[in-house]
Amino acid sequence: MGAAETYFLSRLHADAWDAADGDDDKEAALIMATARLDAEPYYGCRVTSTQNLVWPRYGATDRNGDLLSSSTIPQLLQDATCELALTILQDPDWLTGIGDLSGFANLRLGSLDVTPRVSTVQALPVHVLRLIAPLRIGGFMSRVVRA
Repeated sequence: MGAAETYFLSRLHADAWDAADGDDDKEAALIMATARLDAEPYYGCRVTSTQNLVWPRYGATDRNGDLLSSSTIPQLLQDATCELALTILQDPDWLTGIGDLSGFANLRLGSLDVTPRVSTVQALPVHVLRLIAPLRIGGFMSRVVRA
């Protein structure tokens, strides 16, 4: 959590982080953010088949194409985790989509036609997607690799 505290020292508008009810809420937000980011597809492969999380990885590169160390978590991913944790602290319902209609593809009132979205995973905020774009396979802002 020390890395997150350092990150938020230099970030504007981190009021939700500062106002969190103790270290337990901050840690819970970081754990939730990590779990959500772990659901994304990334380039490369896990270092060991027994590791609990998808990072660290072999074969992943940064936005310049330089090979990332397979013994550390990329700074981009650490920053994205902090940003997503902040989003969770700012809006505790964000992760579940409760309180808005983002979980529905279609919602009609007359004759009640409710169509849930196919995906049950909440879409990541754009600023988080931008951070992990060089690491992530497919989707928003993905890179093209030519043979």
